Parts: sequence; C-alpha cells; structure tokens
Amino acid sequence: MNLKEEVEIEASQDVVFKVMLELEKFPEFMEDVKKITIISEEGNRRISEWESEIDGLIFKWQEEDIYYPEEYRLTYKLVKGDLDKFEGYWKVIKISDNKSKLILFLDFDLNIPTLKSLVMPTIKFKVKKNLASMIKAIKNRAESIYKQIIKNT
Repeated sequence: MNLKEEVEIEASQDVVFKVMLELEKFPEFMEDVKKITIISEEGNRRISEWESEIDGLIFKWQEEDIYYPEEYRLTYKLVKGDLDKFEGYWKVIKISDNKSKLILFLDFDLNIPTLKSLVMPTIKFKVKKNLASMIKAIKNRAESIYKQIIKNT
C-alpha cells in the first residue's frame, strides 16, 4: 500500500535535510516516535531501530537508511519488524533559497491474508495520519531552526 505526504517549508533545503537526517532527535519533537537508536553507521548507510506508537499500539522495527546528500534524499527499507514490507523515501526539493518541499513516501504491507481486507483500511488511515504528523513536526522544527539562523546573521 502506497502513501505519500508532502509539505512546503519556510526553510532552506540544507536546513530541512539536516533535520530529516537527525533521526535520533525525532522523539524530541515527534509525539508518536518514542525511541530511535542508531545501531550502525558506515558512510551514507545506517541501521536504525524505531519504536513508534499509533493510537496506543506500539510498533517496533529496524530499517536500513541510505542517504544521498547531493540529491537531498534518503531511502529506507525494513530490516526486521512488525510489518512484512516497509520501504520508501524522504526527499527535499528546493523551491527557493528560503523555501523547500519535503516529500515522504511509504510502501507498506501486512501479510495477514485473512484479516487484510478488514484491517488494512483502518491501518492505512492511521499510518497516513502518522506520516502527516511526522512531516508537520519536521516542518515546524526546520522552520524554527531556520528562523534562528536568519536572526543570528
């Protein structure tokens, strides 16, 4: 199942990308993200362990993140966890020197054939709500940091 969220942010592409890459800080400003641990990092590849809560349900997983600074893009895919498929990307597009667009794309699936038709519409709604919350949190964080940078120059 594919989901996509995007938002325009009043901050430079560099600032938004930096906020997006600081996964371990997400729990500080994202209500649903309870814990992120970087397990390993080598070059532009890292393995991170996530714990997130969606409407009282705790989801845990490990993902492989590969980031491409020259493209302002990060791809991620499930290493292990509660879902059968969980992969996608974050991308920051420059609109102007002080405005960017952040895109978050997710392709996920549960392999529970007997329950899939019953629970997937609800899960899709909840995950989409969670993605919107995450992208809004990054927007708020990046805009706050960017305002401080502008104020101090």
